[in-house]
Amino acid sequence: MNRLKNYLRFCRLFHDYKLPKIKFKELNEWYRYLYNTKYYIDEDDINKASFVIFSFSLIILIILSLFFTSVSLLIITFYSLVLSLLFSYSFNSVLYKEIKKEESILNALLYLIVINFSLIKKTLKTNTDYCLSFIDLIKSYNLPISENFKIILRKIHEGKNPENELLEFITPSEDFNQYLRDLVVNDFNTDYEFQKLDDNTSERNFKVVLRDIESKISIVFFIGLFFPIGLCFLILFQQINTIFIIFFIPFFIILLNFLFRKLIKINIFLIGLLKEYSSLEKRRFDEFQIFLKNFAMNLKSNISPENAFINAYIQNKAFFKALNKALGLQISHLLNFSCSFGEMLDLLKIELKSLRYRIILEAIKRMLDESSYYSGDKVRDILEVVSKHRRLEKKLTIIIKGEKFKVLIFIFLLPIIIGSIGGMLPLFIIITKNLDIVRNFTYHDYFEMVNLIDLIVIFLTLFFSNIITCYYFLKIINFEKRYLIIFISSVVFVLAFFISFMNVLMLF
Repeated sequence: MNRLKNYLRFCRLFHDYKLPKIKFKELNEWYRYLYNTKYYIDEDDINKASFVIFSFSLIILIILSLFFTSVSLLIITFYSLVLSLLFSYSFNSVLYKEIKKEESILNALLYLIVINFSLIKKTLKTNTDYCLSFIDLIKSYNLPISENFKIILRKIHEGKNPENELLEFITPSEDFNQYLRDLVVNDFNTDYEFQKLDDNTSERNFKVVLRDIESKISIVFFIGLFFPIGLCFLILFQQINTIFIIFFIPFFIILLNFLFRKLIKINIFLIGLLKEYSSLEKRRFDEFQIFLKNFAMNLKSNISPENAFINAYIQNKAFFKALNKALGLQISHLLNFSCSFGEMLDLLKIELKSLRYRIILEAIKRMLDESSYYSGDKVRDILEVVSKHRRLEKKLTIIIKGEKFKVLIFIFLLPIIIGSIGGMLPLFIIITKNLDIVRNFTYHDYFEMVNLIDLIVIFLTLFFSNIITCYYFLKIINFEKRYLIIFISSVVFVLAFFISFMNVLMLF
């Protein structure tokens, strides 16, 4: 939070100055409204600050490059512009990302809030003030807006109208705002059928990602393949010096990492989405779903949560593999009366570690505090939401699997190409240095012409370029044994480089 405050304070410094502006995003009216009303900052102030960051970065990079490299001014200007734009883009996006993060959290938890509140309504008397109950519910959650609801509650105690306070309250999530308005307008009598519920913003955004993901993957493939190959030809024709070659690796890492985060990495939090997790974690989550389904069925039998939990474990014990240790430990706590059911759920959250388990178990714990019997139906509603997200993930998995063969071909083709081209360095040095001595050339003559340190730098640069490309390509398809494949690809590069190198020398 202090980081964000300092960021906003820095941007406000340029409010009264007439400076050029760099605008990377076209914000909609809603985001402009949030900038002004929630963070008290104008979009133009951030764009002015971005121009200052861009200008400062560009000047520093050009000055340093002129002092420490002998590359042409055109090349220096090009990569300085690219890096400066990346720095200013990153700076410009800080507040936008903060709002997006808060929006993502609210969208992800909205389903659970709706489920939880519908359960609370079932357990309360008809003359209860549902508005205050809703405010208490949000206040008790660990949400970015929970502190705001505490303030709203304090204002209500001071005599403010609860409905008016809720209508005036805004969040980054339009879905949450719409739900809040529906509740107030319908006097908190709105109910939802989760099987027929429309997609929320996060789910719609995920479907957009599904349509665009193949073209985005192709862009990363193009950069990952042709940057190292292009570097090979620049080296062969001696268009760049050793300093530039050394700086290529960090530049290449930054570029591919940036492209991966912006084009491939899915920054949408859905409770049932496990794209970047291992197959073991996915198996554990599948088992967790089955356990919760049986737990819900047992709750509907009108037995205690403790017995429902134990029965759900015993009935599926043979099926549990990845989840058996974590559940078995908590069952022993219940049977030994070493902790209460609520404390056991807290221990299970710690044992399972992942955020999605913590969110689901916390919601179940809250619901059980309201009513064990009705909680069975609400747990099923949670599972319906999770199943919906898993179906979306399966569509993504199918697309990614279609790219797997292509990735493996590229991973073994690239080291052969850059290794073979890089190994031809002696031939080009001989040709460009002195054409008259080609016929009477010896190994000793070659090593007098070339700097051994330059040769080592070139080899290592191409070697690490291959590793970087392999790493990000395998990360795209979520390949689990990526280090083994990277090792094999590296061996192929080394063999291709030295075979080409020795064959060229043997010609003379």
